[in-house]
Amino acid sequence: MGSDIPSENRAFADFMGWDKLTEDGCWGKFEEGSYSDHELSEKGKLFWETFISKRSEGLKQLLEEAYRRKMM
Repeated sequence: MGSDIPSENRAFADFMGWDKLTEDGCWGKFEEGSYSDHELSEKGKLFWETFISKRSEGLKQLLEEAYRRKMM
């Protein structure tokens, strides 16, 4: 899973879907056998914890403000 990422496409990663930036829609190249099951599990856990944390920064404040505006 994953294809090479053309360097000219990296600048667009935050603005376009990966399906338009890579051959298979996946970001990054995976070489089977490079990691043990445990290492892959830890990498996945770190990825999702970081992704969720970054994507939800400021979400609580935004929702509180939306609620405040709704209740005015």
